Amino acid sequence: MSYSTLTDAAAPRDPKRPPAPIPPHEQPGSTPGLRDYWTFFLNARRNLISAFTDIAYEQPFVKRKLRGAETWVVSEPEAIKRILLDNAGNYVKSQQQKRRLEPALGQSLLLADGEAWRWQRRTTAPAFQHKKIVGFAPLMVAAAEDMLARWDKEALPERNIAREMMGLAYDVLSRTVFGRAAPLAADRMGKAIDLYLDTAGRMDLAAMLNLPIWVPTLGRLRARPALNWFKAEIGGAIRERRAELARGIGSDSGDLLTMLLTATDPETGRPMDDQLVYDNALTFIVAGHETTANALAWTLFLLSEFPWAEARVSQELAQVLGGRTPGADDVARLTYTRQVLDEAMRLYPPAPFAGREAIEDDVLAGAPVKAGTQILVSAYILHRHRRLWEEPDLFDPERFAPGRREAIHRFAYIPFSAGPRICIGMAFAIQEAILLLATILQRYRLTLRPGHVVEPHATITLRPRGGLPMKLERRQ
Repeated sequence: MSYSTLTDAAAPRDPKRPPAPIPPHEQPGSTPGLRDYWTFFLNARRNLISAFTDIAYEQPFVKRKLRGAETWVVSEPEAIKRILLDNAGNYVKSQQQKRRLEPALGQSLLLADGEAWRWQRRTTAPAFQHKKIVGFAPLMVAAAEDMLARWDKEALPERNIAREMMGLAYDVLSRTVFGRAAPLAADRMGKAIDLYLDTAGRMDLAAMLNLPIWVPTLGRLRARPALNWFKAEIGGAIRERRAELARGIGSDSGDLLTMLLTATDPETGRPMDDQLVYDNALTFIVAGHETTANALAWTLFLLSEFPWAEARVSQELAQVLGGRTPGADDVARLTYTRQVLDEAMRLYPPAPFAGREAIEDDVLAGAPVKAGTQILVSAYILHRHRRLWEEPDLFDPERFAPGRREAIHRFAYIPFSAGPRICIGMAFAIQEAILLLATILQRYRLTLRPGHVVEPHATITLRPRGGLPMKLERRQ
């Protein structure tokens, strides 16, 4: 099966390869044995993106069978379109994905299916309307300015930029979700999220063997302190805001928590109970701040690795902003900055894996799919697929230049998923990322500590293992 490739002989490409694991080789046509499955599990346990063989990056789909259950890794855009759009109702969230996320995020918009998902989507949609998102721009920039003021005051020559971006993105979410600067301790929240992702988020035998979701795992037990902290702190904030609203205080505050507490389904008038408000508030915090922070960190890392791109971004910022504070209207004007962000999310998609399960028989890429088949759609594999992208492991923001972006198949580039379940916060995240990058890069130039080895590490999200120690140079 052939794919349409993206080529542009006139566009220069830097031959330097950004860090990523080399996929292990698999002989075409071979049948994996038990030893191969065990090797996969061990590799996945350490780093999920290192477990898939080169076949996954070359074929439209790869089939595997274990304990009678069949799993497909699907990388054919039209098949992905059928999974995520044309026949989305047949492909529900997989048990593996629910096993890893449901203990924290419950029945939130991210994990619900069917009518439960539809009414939550209708109810939360007003919170992410364009006018609402634009109104959050000053809060986003203010969070970045506060971080930079702290950098100026402390004058440290080096910082862990991965951790700094986590704190910054969390501050943005605090101001927009809760309506105030960091109502919950950023350090405690960061540690709780780290614990959850590093325990419940790791591959385990229960997931490998597709065991029922109720089967207890060591990772889930180790994640319990983080879950208890989430419930105490965020649950307390919800109860406090609910009490304020009952007294007629803050109903017009405009933050997302208030909107969740006061929102009703436009079709049925049904409100969210406190448990669903909690599930969705935690989803916005964990998923929203974690993914945006990773996108920012990887973008800043790539600009450090490719000074020619950093110089062009700086030139664009000078031309468009002239040293002033960016605003929502500038997001569309910063076209090259957006290209770099998009290329960073291609190479290092913040959410690298999405699992689905077929509930009825279907056909994908001309092949029959049985009910019960586990489907893995990996943005990481898809974005580096040999038949979809020319030199996919290289950094090339020109892939997303006007006139070339339009040639990319809509379902070949899915950093925010696609179809009806596309991330509801996509526009929020893009505006946030562009505004934060513009604010930071006007003030500082960042370069990776010499000799530091960067390794992308996947659990539920894609982080740089061990962080990103970067030197800070104040611009004149």
